[in-house]
Amino acid sequence: MSEKTTITEAARLALEKLGRPATVSEIYEKILELRLYNFSTPAPEHVLRTQIRRATVGLDLPDGVKQKVFSLAGDEIYDLMKDNSKKRFAVGIRRIHRDADKRRIIESLTSDGTPAFREIWRLLLFAATLGLKNGRRVPLANADSSETIRQELFGNSPAWPGILYLISLVETGGTDVLMATEESETQRLTAFEEYANGGLAVLEEHFKAGNCNLDSLLNFIQAQTSAVTTKGPDLQISI
Repeated sequence: MSEKTTITEAARLALEKLGRPATVSEIYEKILELRLYNFSTPAPEHVLRTQIRRATVGLDLPDGVKQKVFSLAGDEIYDLMKDNSKKRFAVGIRRIHRDADKRRIIESLTSDGTPAFREIWRLLLFAATLGLKNGRRVPLANADSSETIRQELFGNSPAWPGILYLISLVETGGTDVLMATEESETQRLTAFEEYANGGLAVLEEHFKAGNCNLDSLLNFIQAQTSAVTTKGPDLQISI
């Protein structure tokens, strides 16, 4: 171990040795095993996670560094950043929109104490699945251009871009929509946005009396899972 080795460099070397994406705990264990860094803190894994996230592409952190080293390979799973031609997820430059009139239900499920969803992108992914299951595709009447979401954030979920592709296949019945063209990407993302908007409408109708907490959401998911619908594909709804 060199005295000049930084935490970020130690994490990079650990991932190289692991040869695969890993959690912070796995990276930390490999750093200790190889004696890459001596943590002089009572919370070493927390410090390690902070430094990794600062150098992870796609995370807009106030204290993020310009030179990115890592990428997200799943929810809290990190990998070494690769060339754009070798990206793990289908990520374009078009941002994901949501309707301004769904602001209330979004805030209810992502804020206020113990939110059901930690981030809005997680809620939109859930809502798109819900919209597809219920056959609710609702065009955005008032797209909120000030609150769009970068596609790479959805790459935190292993379900992305599978859900995006599933929605497109169900909608078109063909595979042309999966082509790597700007037109096909727009078609895929528009369908995702509109099914997410439909899913948010379903949630809005269900929770119109309030009680947008985790317990009530789990009860709602249970009811959705048990219900037989002819409006859309029979999907398992989960968060």
